[in-house]
Amino acid sequence: MYSIKAVAQATGLTVETLRAWERRYAVVTPVRDASGRRVYRPDDVLRLRRLREATERGHPISRLAPLSDERLVALLDAPADRRAGGTAAMLVARILDAATEFRAAECEQAVTLAVAVLPPSQLVNEVLQPLLHEVGERWHRGDMSISQERLVSRVVTRHVGLMLDAYDRVARRETIVFATLPGERHELGLLMSAMICASRGFKVHYLGADLPPAEIARFAREVDAAIVALSVVLNERLSEVPPQLATLAAALPAGTAIWLGGSASPMLAGAALPASCILLRDATELEQRLEMRQH
Repeated sequence: MYSIKAVAQATGLTVETLRAWERRYAVVTPVRDASGRRVYRPDDVLRLRRLREATERGHPISRLAPLSDERLVALLDAPADRRAGGTAAMLVARILDAATEFRAAECEQAVTLAVAVLPPSQLVNEVLQPLLHEVGERWHRGDMSISQERLVSRVVTRHVGLMLDAYDRVARRETIVFATLPGERHELGLLMSAMICASRGFKVHYLGADLPPAEIARFAREVDAAIVALSVVLNERLSEVPPQLATLAAALPAGTAIWLGGSASPMLAGAALPASCILLRDATELEQRLEMRQH
């Protein structure tokens, strides 16, 4: 459950706007905790984000309020405004500028705005991925310090995690377990992929980085996972990946797929991988695989 202040920060709406929407249009129905304070469920946060996005596109709240969640999603899935690409680039620049000047609050606000106004796939492809790529490039050039890089990573991780929590309450499709293999600590790309899957209604379990294959398999069996999704980024550890995948595949139930993504995964194309492994070249192929699983 989330306080009204936390909801305002997560959705980009002011506390005053939240109260006005509740009073006039009953867009969500918060409950009271033991102290009598308003508290909100994760699916309330998700609905408010969608409402904020729709109002940003010019739809009046009075017409949006009666819509079911399904109709609201359909409205937002309509072709995006042609200015969306410019909006995404503006948001990336705003986040980078804020991080460069150590303006943590402004960095937080810009990421919150991106989450509020963009659909998940567009958020990942046009804001978060370009943002993190540029942060990495600047760090390698010496134009950005470790603390500035951590500021951006922390804000992005927190917001994506909050979205995962919200989507988890309405997940109805197959279960996907996300993790990385031993020694692989780069997980932001994996986290964003998990958010994309969760936004499509898949049940997501995010285990994080640096897990032994046997532990990943054990967890996948316990939750009856249909897919284990892994990220491979470190080129220097590629030789260790095929035997680890063989161990993982042998411990998984028959029929459990292993999806491999990450910047180094294409280099495994010629390796001897288990038959259950599927290499995903990019986010578009991930989306296509999800579409196939939905039908």
